[in-house]
Formats: sequence, structure tokens, C-alpha cells
Amino acid sequence: MKTYWPVFRPSGLILAAVMLVPHMAGAQSAKPATATASSETAVAQVGVDRVGQQTVVRVQGDGPLSYHVTRMSDPARVVVDFDGARLATPRNTVASDYEPVQRVRLGQARPDQVRVVIDLDSPREFSVELKDQALTVAFSDGAKAVAAKSAAVAKPVDKANEKTISADAAKPAAAQPGNAQNFALPKTLSANAALASPLPQSLSTIGATAAALNGASSGQVAATPAVADPSQPPVIRPAAAVDAKRYSGEAISVNLKDVDLKDFFRLVHEISGLNVVLDPAVRGNVTIVLDEVPWDQALDIVLRNNGLSKELDGNVLRIATLDTMKREANDRGALAKAVSDSVPPVTVTRILSYAKASELVTPLKRFLSTRGDVMAIDRSNTLVIRDIPDSMPQVDNLIRQLDRKSQQVEIQARVVQASRTFARDIGTQFGVAGVNATPSSANFLGGSPIATNASPIVHMPAPPIVVGTPTASSSTSTGSIPLMSNFPAVAPTSGLSFSHISPNFTLDFLITAAESKGVGKLLSSPQLVTQNNATAIVKQGTQVPIQTTINNTISVQYIDAVLKLQVTPQITADGNVFMDVLVENTQIDNGVPLVNGIPALDTQSAQTKVLIGDGGTVVIGGVMVSQQQTNVFQVPLLGSIPLIGHLFKETSVNVSSQELLFFLTPRLLPG
Repeated sequence: MKTYWPVFRPSGLILAAVMLVPHMAGAQSAKPATATASSETAVAQVGVDRVGQQTVVRVQGDGPLSYHVTRMSDPARVVVDFDGARLATPRNTVASDYEPVQRVRLGQARPDQVRVVIDLDSPREFSVELKDQALTVAFSDGAKAVAAKSAAVAKPVDKANEKTISADAAKPAAAQPGNAQNFALPKTLSANAALASPLPQSLSTIGATAAALNGASSGQVAATPAVADPSQPPVIRPAAAVDAKRYSGEAISVNLKDVDLKDFFRLVHEISGLNVVLDPAVRGNVTIVLDEVPWDQALDIVLRNNGLSKELDGNVLRIATLDTMKREANDRGALAKAVSDSVPPVTVTRILSYAKASELVTPLKRFLSTRGDVMAIDRSNTLVIRDIPDSMPQVDNLIRQLDRKSQQVEIQARVVQASRTFARDIGTQFGVAGVNATPSSANFLGGSPIATNASPIVHMPAPPIVVGTPTASSSTSTGSIPLMSNFPAVAPTSGLSFSHISPNFTLDFLITAAESKGVGKLLSSPQLVTQNNATAIVKQGTQVPIQTTINNTISVQYIDAVLKLQVTPQITADGNVFMDVLVENTQIDNGVPLVNGIPALDTQSAQTKVLIGDGGTVVIGGVMVSQQQTNVFQVPLLGSIPLIGHLFKETSVNVSSQELLFFLTPRLLPG
């Protein structure tokens, strides 16, 4: 059976021939007399069995089934759509071991429609039977020459202006003499279109809407498939292409020359199944050559080339010029404004519980109409709003979102300062004095000529050479010899001395030493509680007054020498805390001399922004200072002699280190 749609244009008659698959007994487009359920019926089970000489596909529901059947070719398959139904089984593919059924695919084509696609290895006759709550589709063994019958193409009425729509979607045939146009329908369904939730009815997804509305009710006019081929991996679009315009219509091949736009849109109606309404201003011709392009993309291309636009209302596609659409949009805006201006405004009050009224005035004004206004009463924390009634629901919803109790955060900071010191001082003192008197001469051996360099050991009787003048008589006098090297420890805590005295010479040798160690630790732990996104400050210490004189005017300013913690927490959606924190520990440094009566300040501080989990601890800053100093005082030349040189030198070592760490721990308070 062949069906023709005549298309008229001023240049003559164009015959659009659409080749449909011959109707089989009880096959495509078969619809039950009545099978309307009061509620959605669940498709609970689908199976494939062998009964005698037939392969039977059985679809079981839990209630009445309303269906229609469509035969499709290239590849051969039978599509059964159940209206007012939902898919209950999690399986989307049922394998088959019986010819001619290869497999059965299931999918939710629309929220209220289940689609069952039976894939065949070749075209076969079949029969459909509905009994109780089960639908059976039976296929016979003998293959029929359905494909051969379907390949016949209707003869054109007007060969000079022929336009054909064939079931073969291969490359468009070469243009025939006499400006012939060829229009080829798609040969197969898209491989990956299944089991996705129906796309919204928008201008960018008009193909999906048309497929859902039209199903597969006409032989070669293919619809969006209900189930994806499980052998094909799902199509994953790159992130950059997500916002790009996507087309879901069937791929078509088009070769048209100087065809009237109205005739082209009639072809769109035949392919998509949409009702097409043209604005009276739509006119012109179209010449396009497209190969395997989605029909909705071809429609967009033609619209752009001719300065047209479209809008979809249900299953009605309206096409008009851009000027018409713009004028209508302006008219709708003007009408809405006129209606808004004619409505008398109302005045309402909203008492806030948690938010501050004055802080909401600015954001609320952005959502009022041009006639609206809002003011805050701080005494009662109330908003007074005056606007048209249509704006009030949106304003109230915004107030409910903003006037919420903020979660609180407890923040504990710990400032740890540790210091270590070590000092060692080892010194020596060495002196010798002697005299060798003969009748003719005397030779003297003495120490340092510096009078203060006297040995700490006092000898009695006085040695041959003494520092200063011996006291008392020569027999009972006392005195100390001068030192040749005098490098004692600065603050000795231990020592060793050796002394020898004789009539001819005296020798003194002393070793003094000192060693000290020190460990110090300072822990400061400020703590506070604040609301989400609210700055909190806590500090403890002393304020140092500073007096200044400017133009004979004396003024006093105070500088904080305190332990200070300043935090602004922000609670994230995943339960973490993002904090803008300042920790400062300032103290008076008594080790530095006063400057004009003003003391020096010793400061440790850290300022940062950090993200941390609830109850976690993070080190937000640390300073380590290490100092080592070694001093050597010695007798020139003698102090540089190995080993012996230690008798003529003093060595002092000083080592100090300081560590400063800041720890921060936030905790979300319940409620």
C-alpha cells in the first residue's frame, strides 16, 4: 500500500510520495478497541518463548494495557508503545535464543509511556493478541519478502518537478534531469538514545518532543528509540560541549532546489509528526543539500538562512519571522507592564527573627517591581514592604531563605613559645716571677706590666717580684705576682689552681670554668564563640600609654600589648570551616632600654586564611630562631699553639633557640 501527499506551489504540482511498509494482519498501527486504565499500569515482566512453530514475545502488566504497534525496517524491528504505563522491571534488555527475535529492549520513552523494541534478524509476519493483562506478539518461521515489497518506489506524477521520500537513507541519489529533488528518510534509529529521561519541550529539543509525540506510527518515519543498544558504550560529551546546542532528530538526507518554504515545512510536518503553523509573513524558496543531518538541525539551518524563528506549544510548531517574534515579545512585555501598573499596591510588614532588618533592605529592593519599596525599622527589627501583590510571594520566599538561624562556631587558639639556652666559659690565668741575684748583677723575670693583672693567690712571705709594694717587713710581708696571661671565666662557678714558691721564683696557674642551661615554655590559649560569617575578637593584656606633644598640645595614645585572637569563620556546605584568622601576642620587652620613657614591644603574630574540618587542628604559623656565639681571648702566638695554647686563652660558647607555634581548632556547636 502506498500513500501520497500532494504539495502545491505556484510553479506547478509537486508530489511527495512516502513509502509505507505494507500492513500485515494484526501488525503495525494495530490498536485495541479500549484499554484505558484509571492509573498507570506497570510493565512487570517481558519474556521470549517458543510455542510450536512460532516465537512469542510476552509482555505482562499488572493492569489493563493500552498499546499501539509499529513495524520498522532497516534494521527490521517491531515497536510496541504502552500508553499510561511505567517500567517496573530493572532489566532493559532481554536476550533471545529463538529466531527471528534477536533481543527485546525496554525503555521509558516518556513519563507515561513504555516502549518495547523487538529486534529481528529479518522482516517477518507477526500477530498481536491482548488477553487479560498480557500482550503477546507471535512471529512465524517463514521469512516474507517484506523488504522487497517495501523497496518499491511510487512513480512520480510530475517527473519535471519530482520530490521523493524513500525508505532507503543511503546517500541521496543524483539529481535527475529537470531539476528533480530527492528527499531520503533515515535508514536506522540512533544507536544511543535510550533510557534517558524525556527531554523538556523546548525549542532546542524539538526533535525529542516530536519523536515522543509521533512515536513510530508511520512506516519509514522513524522515532527516537526506546532502548539503547547495550553493545554500544554511552556517549560521554566533553565538559566544553555540554552547553552546545544538541539535536536529537532522525538523520536525513536532503537535496532540494528552489523549493517553496511552505512546501519544505510541510515535509517537516510529515517527518516529525508535529502540527506546523506558518505566519502569513513567511515566504521564500530554499535550496539545500544535506547528507545524514538531524532533521531538527536542518530545520534550524533553514530558519536562520531565511530570518525565521520557531516556538513549540505542545505538539504545535509555529514558525514566524524574527520581526514578528520580536514585536510579539515587546507587546507581551508592554501588556505585562500595563497590567502591573493597573494593580493597586499593598503594604505588608515582616518581623525578622535572626537577620538584621537594615541588612536586607538592599537585596530585597532588587526583587521588587518598579513601583515597590522597602524600609527597615531597627527598633522592632521589622521590614515594611509596599509593592504589587504578584511580587509578594517572591519577596516572602527570599525573606524565609535569609532570615534563618546561623550556626555557631567555637574556636580555640594556642600560642606556644619555647626557648632553650646554653652557655659555657673556660678561662686560664698564668703567672711566673723570679730573681737571680749575684754580687755583680741581678736578673728579674716578671709577668704583665699592667698593675691590675695580679694573681689572685697571695703569697707569704712575698715572692721575689710582686705587684705593688710588699706589706710589712720582708720576713712577714705578703704579695701577689703579676700574671703573664689573665683570661678568667666571666662568672666562674668552678676552678683549679696550682702555685709554687721558692727563694728564686714563684709560679701561679689557675683554671676557672662555668656552664649553664635553660629551658622556657609559654602557652597562651585564647578561646571564643561566634556565628557563621561574623567576626569575633578576644584579647587580654596591657595598654601602653605613649605621650606626644604637637603644637604645644600634649596627647596620650595607648598601644595594645595584648594577646589577641580575631576570627571570621565561614561554614561550608560539607561541614568544614573556612576561617580568616589573626593571632597576635605582644608583650613589653624589658630587656630593651626605654626610649623617652616608652618601652619596647615584643610581638609574635600570624594572619592567614585556612580551611579545616570540624574538630581538626591546624598549625597556621611558626617561627624558629636559633643563635650560636663563640668567643676566644688568648695570648698572641702562644694561644695558637696546639694543646699548650689552651693555657693561654679563654673560650666562651653561647647557644640559644626560640620556637613559636600557632595552633587553631574550630568546632561546630550543635543546634
